[in-house]
Amino acid sequence: MAMSIEERAKGTRRFQRRARQEADKEVLKALILETARKEFAAGTLETVSIQKIADAIGYSKGTVLKYYPTKLLLLLAVKQQNLEVVAQQLERVRAQTTDSDLRLRRVMETYLDYWADNPDHFRSLFSMSGTVEDRRFPDGVYFGETEIARRSYELFVVSVREYLAAHGAEPAPGLPQRLATALLAAIHGVVALTLGTPTMKLPDMRGTGRLLIASLIDAWTSRLAVARKSEGWPKITTGTFA
Repeated sequence: MAMSIEERAKGTRRFQRRARQEADKEVLKALILETARKEFAAGTLETVSIQKIADAIGYSKGTVLKYYPTKLLLLLAVKQQNLEVVAQQLERVRAQTTDSDLRLRRVMETYLDYWADNPDHFRSLFSMSGTVEDRRFPDGVYFGETEIARRSYELFVVSVREYLAAHGAEPAPGLPQRLATALLAAIHGVVALTLGTPTMKLPDMRGTGRLLIASLIDAWTSRLAVARKSEGWPKITTGTFA
């Protein structure tokens, strides 16, 4: 039996109401995460207060707990959102850059720029306070083992692997991961040093970071040129760059 015009209108209104409610929920969750990010950037899992976050956004503590039942889950949600945004930017840069050498540089520079633009995101994501257990989800999975954490890290590894392949090199197992980690460690050092010593008025983070990125990649390129003349080429190991 066909629905009447009135029945169809009621159905449409119910659908629109549910859509608005879902949209409102997403807006509220985003507001909670943004406020929590600032709190975690300035404090720790022990010092951050759910009540303070609720007061800051004008909602009850129960409303915050409805979406994030514990402070740990709230912290992990903040970390996950940070990485998702970073990963999206890195994937976009990779898709837009065809040259492998330039792609690696742009990926690392984009990563650096994100933390320079969002220092609170860096502080909340890479806080050294707490214990390893503070990075574990209720199902037993550690944050570093999550899909977004692995995917984000793999973007750097793939970029390094493509860079090496473009130079004709065949890296030993684990070498792309080692080199990607070296680049990440360099960038994190620049960001952490600059954010951790505000009164020293060090040179700007971006300039220092770009200098370090260029120096490392240029040095690797020179090492590859030397290795290309060796008997072992195209096989390369950590020793190629040491």
